[in-house]
Amino acid sequence: MADPLAAAELVERVEACYRGVAAGAMADVPLCNPLLSVRLLGLAEWEGVRVGALVMPWAINLLLLPGSAPWQAAPALSKQHRRFPSGDYEFIHAEDIGFGPFQMCSLFSPALEFDSMEAACATAQAALLALLRPPLEAPVETQMSEPVSRRRWLFGRGSASAA
Repeated sequence: MADPLAAAELVERVEACYRGVAAGAMADVPLCNPLLSVRLLGLAEWEGVRVGALVMPWAINLLLLPGSAPWQAAPALSKQHRRFPSGDYEFIHAEDIGFGPFQMCSLFSPALEFDSMEAACATAQAALLALLRPPLEAPVETQMSEPVSRRRWLFGRGSASAA
């Protein structure tokens, strides 16, 4: 992101918004994990949008916010597929009065399996890193003219026909 101060302010605005939701509408809702709080992690510019991972007591989501590229407006709750290095993901459009338009992709909902905020944040950060990395390629199987013997397979030597 070009302006780090603007990025820090945006993180604070998003977190403040969801802290308010946690203390208000989501307070005492059984699907909330009392061990979790609100934190926006890893917000960074990627191909014209800001991408981060949002931990909340009720969910962990990928969050997209406007960045340097023009933001594509869409009706609230409409879905859009986004391509990342690791694959295609479905995001839901929304807008908040506190910080503007955004898109979310659910990772964990509810987030009851986390026994600490640290574990939830580590998982969210790992998911964000995985999102931006291409998938590992499966090894190409090699074609062999002869079957490989157990000896060659185990020790990497011996003739192909030896048993």
